[in-house]
Amino acid sequence: MWMRALLSKTSDKLKDMKRTWALLGLFLLPSLVFAAQFAPSALFLSEESVTEGDTVFIHAVVQNDGAAKFPGTLVITDGAKEIGRVAVMLAPGEVRAVSVSWKPAAGSHDIVAELQDSEGAVAQSESKTFVVKAKPKPAAKPTASSSAAAAVESSDGIQNQIDSLSPAVGGVLAPVFKLVDGGREAIADVLDSQLKSVGPKVTALPLPGVVAGAQTIKAPEEQGWFWSIVYTVYFYILTVLRYVVGSAGVFYPVLALLFFFILWRTYRRFRRS
Repeated sequence: MWMRALLSKTSDKLKDMKRTWALLGLFLLPSLVFAAQFAPSALFLSEESVTEGDTVFIHAVVQNDGAAKFPGTLVITDGAKEIGRVAVMLAPGEVRAVSVSWKPAAGSHDIVAELQDSEGAVAQSESKTFVVKAKPKPAAKPTASSSAAAAVESSDGIQNQIDSLSPAVGGVLAPVFKLVDGGREAIADVLDSQLKSVGPKVTALPLPGVVAGAQTIKAPEEQGWFWSIVYTVYFYILTVLRYVVGSAGVFYPVLALLFFFILWRTYRRFRRS
């Protein structure tokens, strides 16, 4: 009888110990699972002010409060798009800053950082919203040397195309483009001045039979007609020249054709001699 009582008491004690260890395990389990976590204010950028097109780093500070190593991965996303992931190995008590490169577009971005264990389970997540400013539009660059002159189109577009094909050639031709653009601006000023002075003379010499209000303008003398034709032709020549000089897309192809034509004529002359 006493043996049965002893066995019964032993069995009850074992059951009580199992319950105690089970309850203790339930209390310790969260601390083991979430031993690695984010530090307070863990997410921040490498720059306080970010403009679209800038490359910055998203920093996340993680720490391991557990007694064992934490092998895992830090995953950072922008909405549904993953920005990057970094493997993380934290020793007990270690605090580390982990960084991911980011080149954002303009607007508001909800950044989420997840600390995952080796099996992919999320130990903890942290989120923060960052606002990226739009890239300011470049101010219009004045290309004419005088305020009265109309704008002269820059050759930047042509230079960019040359740079994309051959940066070395683009670097050699850059001073040439700068010199030629300066000459175009000077020529454009002269042409604008001539157009301004010739324009009134063209309009002041009417053609015969043109009705002005209720009266018909009389035909001017032969000398007036001659100068009317001269000024009109001169005015349209100036207009065409002004367009060619002012448009980089027209001027430089014409200049290239003229250059090759001169080379061809020079080659033929030397060949004959």
